[in-house]
Parts: sequence; structure tokens; C-alpha cells
Amino acid sequence: MTAEPTAASSAPPPAPAPSLAHLPVGVFAMVMGIGGTAVAWFRAGEAFGLALPVDEALAWIGLAVLAAAVVAYGAKVARHPRAAVAEWSHPVKAAFVATLPVSMMVLAIAFLPISETLSAILWWPGAALQFVITVLVMRTWIADARVQSVHVHPAWFIPVVGNLVAPLAGVAHAPAEISWYFYGVGAVFWLGLLPVVLNRLFVEGVMPWRLAPTLAVLVAPPAVASLSWVRLGGSWDDPLAMMLLGVVIFQLALLTAQAGYLRKVPFAVSAWAYTFPLAASASALLAAHESGATAFAAWVGVAALAVATLLVLGLGWRTAVAVARGELLAAEG
Repeated sequence: MTAEPTAASSAPPPAPAPSLAHLPVGVFAMVMGIGGTAVAWFRAGEAFGLALPVDEALAWIGLAVLAAAVVAYGAKVARHPRAAVAEWSHPVKAAFVATLPVSMMVLAIAFLPISETLSAILWWPGAALQFVITVLVMRTWIADARVQSVHVHPAWFIPVVGNLVAPLAGVAHAPAEISWYFYGVGAVFWLGLLPVVLNRLFVEGVMPWRLAPTLAVLVAPPAVASLSWVRLGGSWDDPLAMMLLGVVIFQLALLTAQAGYLRKVPFAVSAWAYTFPLAASASALLAAHESGATAFAAWVGVAALAVATLLVLGLGWRTAVAVARGELLAAEG
């Protein structure tokens, strides 16, 4: 005769206790969002002749968040090295490792009008890490037999876009050929990776909810590419720059069309993926308006900056709540 199951035996197993081993490397995306929004506010000030200290305040907040994230993730590496190494080589998670060097270089851009010395201190190690991580992540994609098309997601652009970010402060700190190196790698591999990511989105089914916010990352490459192109000597009325701005506006429209679905996605650290692309698009559009290349871009740029700022405030609060509850240290379900 079979014994009746007891309440204890039928209950689901308890959830694993929060552990530093579960801290995602994607926490550095917070710094990318805050720093990128600081840069966008600086561009808005330049475009409209405003003297608001928002950009400087956000830059310092971003630096504080970077320091806290480095300490926390450094503790994970020291205490749970196997978990960190597994994350770095994971088919899905490896791309997020690049959020560390990109966050450093984004802050280097934000601090360039504030302190060129501090900007250089952030840029040089960030650029060196970007070089190394780009090589290692791409080696993983090429050589790891576990990687399949279903593992592809828009955040795969992060290691690539980091190369496009580098020239924005790099022209002030390094020889021109270094910035052109980064721009060339970023541009070629963005265009090479684009059909791979689109194929994943078109034919492999809906993105898992934790990765759904990374759809916003599609906005970032053309926005950053246009900014770097002008920084390297191009002009906003160049055919290339105008074409890239058009792609930015299309990607913003496409992202807006998905807002109804995306707003239903539960909170995760990946939600910070919305912030940097929106801030980068605002910077590009406002810079184009400031140059006189286009007037229409100003309205779209202001809207993107407003949404990015609200997201930084809202996600900052929600992340603080998640830290207090231990959610950032919880195992992924």
C-alpha cells in the first residue's frame, strides 16, 4: 500500500540562499546607463545653452556605483572563482563581461569636460580590458561547441559596441591610430554580427524574459558609431552620419512598438539594458541638432533623454530595493 504524501514531502524544495556567487557581471550595465545619461545631459546643455549640473552629478554617481560594483564583483571572483569563470565562458552570459570595460570608457567620456586626468585614468584600463575581452569573448563564440543560435541575443553587441565607444574619449588620450583601430573593429563586427542577431530574433522564437530588455541594445551601435565617426573627424551632415542617424530613429521606433510587451517583463538587472542605448541615441541626435545638421532630431533626442533619465531614476530605486532584499544575490530561476 502506497503511503499518502505528506505536506512536507509535497512542498517545493526551498529556494537556494542568496550568495555572492550569483551576483551577475551585468551589474556594470548600471554604470553604462548612468554614465551614458550623464553624457546625454551634457550634450543637451551644449545644444540648448543650458547650465544644468545634472551631467556632473550623474557622472559622480556613476563613478560611485562603479566602485561599489568592482568591490562586490571582485569579492565574488575571490570567493567564488569557479562561478566567475563559468560566467565568463557561458554561451549567454559571456557577452555581459564587456559591460565592465564599456562602463569605464563611458565614464571617461562623462568626465572628459570635468577632469581630463580622471577621464584618462578611467579610459586607459577600460580600453585595454576592452581589447582583451573582445578577443576572449569572440574566441568563446567561435570555439565553444555549446554555443548555438538560440544562445544569441542582442547583448552580444556589447563587446562590439565597446570598440565603438572607445574613440569618444580616446581621441583625447591616445594616438589617433588607436581610436581608428577600435572604430574599425567595432564597425566591421557590428555589421557582421547584425544578421546573426536578427536571425535569432526572427526565427528562433521569443526571447526569454530575462533577456527581453536587451532588445534595446539594437539602438546602441548606430548611435555610438555616428558619435565616434564625428569625433574622429567626420561631420553630422556626412552621408554616413545621416544614414546612421536614420537607423537610430528607426530602431527607436521599433523599440517603442514593443513597449507594451516589454513593460510587462519582471524586473531583473538586465532591465538596465534600456538605459545606455536610449542615452546614446539622445547624445547622437542632440549633437546632430547642435551642429545644425537637422532640426527634427532635437525632438526625438529630447524624448529619448527624458525616457532614459526616468528609467535611470526608476531602475535605480528598484535596484536599491533588490539589493536590500538580496535579490541580486539570488540564483536565477
